[in-house]
Formats: sequence, structure tokens, C-alpha cells
Amino acid sequence: MKYLKLFFLLFVCLFLLPSCDKSLSDSEDFDDGNNSETNEVSEGDTIDYRALVFVEEADMEYYGGSRVFQSKLEKMFQNTTLFWNNSKNKFKYYFRFVPAGIQTYKIEGKGKNDIVDKSAYAPFKELAKAKLDKEKYDFTLFFSLGIKEGTGGLSCGGSGNGHSVVWASLDRNTDIFYVSSEKIEPGTKGTYGDLGHEYGHVRGAKDLYQYKITAENNPISHEAYPVPECNMGTGNWVWSDYCSALFNYDAHMKQIPDDLGYEIFPEKAIIRVKKNGEPVRAKLNIWGTRAGGKGFSCGVWSVAPFLTKTTSSNGEFVITNLFEFFNRPEKIDGGTIPPKEPNDEFPYSCWFCFLIEADVDGDKGYAWFSDLDIVPKYLVDGIDPYELEININ
Repeated sequence: MKYLKLFFLLFVCLFLLPSCDKSLSDSEDFDDGNNSETNEVSEGDTIDYRALVFVEEADMEYYGGSRVFQSKLEKMFQNTTLFWNNSKNKFKYYFRFVPAGIQTYKIEGKGKNDIVDKSAYAPFKELAKAKLDKEKYDFTLFFSLGIKEGTGGLSCGGSGNGHSVVWASLDRNTDIFYVSSEKIEPGTKGTYGDLGHEYGHVRGAKDLYQYKITAENNPISHEAYPVPECNMGTGNWVWSDYCSALFNYDAHMKQIPDDLGYEIFPEKAIIRVKKNGEPVRAKLNIWGTRAGGKGFSCGVWSVAPFLTKTTSSNGEFVITNLFEFFNRPEKIDGGTIPPKEPNDEFPYSCWFCFLIEADVDGDKGYAWFSDLDIVPKYLVDGIDPYELEININ
């Protein structure tokens, strides 16, 4: 009888709850005119991304039961949709996030007010990573809402089968449906905005805070990297040109393909060096910048250049494998990368951008070489090859 009841509950949650895949009122909660830098798009340009939402039974009861939870969940997704589209952007589409289904699960012995170790959710996380029915859903949102205080957070990861899973592990001190103002606008706080960041990962974007290199964390040229403001960790209510270009490009890809990274880079880049306005042969030290890790902040890894090259007589050096240059540096012949052990000195095993040092007889010049510049210029303007010039005076 216990299993019959559980089956009935799952049936109700998956099939009988009101459908969320309907037209949303995109303007009643937000004055679009407040943000002149946000593109206006028509209803016909709307693209839906449908989530299968996992929630534990006791967590659902804590938030008022299935009907109340469903209603609040729909409102949360509306708020995230507003956050996405009313942030400053250069979108060609209106991106809408839809809770298209709910899947409940049960941790045996867990009551309404219990706080459990997050490891108790692990078996169900594996369930959430199972292959989606892509005719119904585009990504998974997994809630574990009763974990021990101070042990949670939000993250996003690939499942290895063509879709992403957003993990929201939070304790009872966080009301996931709380919004600090009735009007969703800059300055308003709530989990809906944190989810908006994670949905940026679902759509293929990286954390831009890993590009925040201060002058003190750049011992080579002692200059900060001018990272753009963005909802991916460097600003609020604004999408960088990089994110806008990326989201526009993969808009119709409901699950991001594994080879997308190769598509968004041009075939090659040309580094040009001039001295006193004339092309010149130069030594190039290509310094990589890494993410922050255990005991260190993100910055230029100054132990050794990733590569040392020499320009041709006309001052040029050509790079032809740009995606691997940034994201698969171990495949680049002659490249030097930080060791992973014992302290994981190379988080994510990729470079976030490069500082290029041109040396002509001891006279030096510097320039940043970043996919945050390369990708939008290619996707938006069709610039191939990407060209970077370093002038030494």
C-alpha cells in the first residue's frame, strides 16, 4: 500500500498539476521602460527553456504542500525570466524559463522540520542526472532544501548526456521564494536571481568572476584585467557582450552540444607586434591566467609562460587552435601548465585569458588576449581572424 501511495503522488506531481508551459505576462511586474539599454523583442521571438524540477517530499510540505509549492515555483520562474530579459543586454530573443514538470523524491525518515546532511540527497542527485525526455524538458533543477546550515549553495554541472543540472542546496534559513520587493528590478534580492546566474551556465556561459585579475595578482605587467560587468559574477542586472552573443548564438539549442566551444571561436587569431609603428620580430611570452583556488586568488600564473614564441619578420604570430588554446591547453605542443597536485594549482584545467608580453631587445609591451573579446567579435561581427596588435614605443 505504501508503494501504491507513492506511485499516486508521483503521478499527481508529474501529470495532474497545472501546466506551467503557458504564455506569461512579461510586463505586469516590471516597467520595461526603466532600462533603455535592454533590447525590445516581440512575443514571436520568445524561446522557452523547460525545467524538470526535483524536490524532496518533506521540503515541498515545508513550503506549503504541492499546490502552494507549484504556484510559488511558477512565480519564481517568472521572476527569473524578468531578471534575465530586463538586465541590460543585446538579446535578439526573449528568453523564458518554464517549470514544465515536478518530480518528487523521498528521503526515508526525514520529517518536515528535519535538517539532514547533504550526502543524504546524493542518490537522488544521481536520479536527477538521468537522461531527460528531451521532448518535454531541456534541463533539470534539483532542490535539496533541508540541509545543515552553512553547507549549501547553488551550482551547475553537465550530466554527460547533453543537458545541464542546476543544484540548489539550501538550508531552512533561506526562503527560496522570498523576494525583497514586490517589483522585480535592480536591487531586488531573491533566489530567483541566483538561479538566473546558474541558468547562464545552462546556456553555456562561464563565471566571469574568474577573470577578475587585480594589479597585485599580475606580477608580470602589474595591470588589472578590465573584466566587463555581467550577471555571471561581475555585475548585477547586466549581461556582458560575451554572454549576449553566446545566448543569441545557441538560442535554439535546447541542450548545449559538447562541441559548442569549437563553434564559437574563429579559425585563427593573429598577434601583431610593432615598434615605433613598424612591424618587428619579437619574442612573445604568453602568460596564462587561472581561476582562484585553494589558498590563492585568480590571476596571472607567473611561474612560467604557457608558451614562448617568436613573431615572423613581419611581426606576426598566428594561433589556429583557439578553443584548445584556452580550454584544452594540455593539447598544445610545448605548453607549460600549473600542476594539479598537491594543491590543485590549475582549477578547471583551463586558462581564462592570457597576458601577452612582446619583447624587442628588452623593450616590452603588453596586451590582454581574452575569449571575452574574441567570441563576441566572431559571433556578432564575423571577425575571422581575430587580430591583436601590440605597440612598443
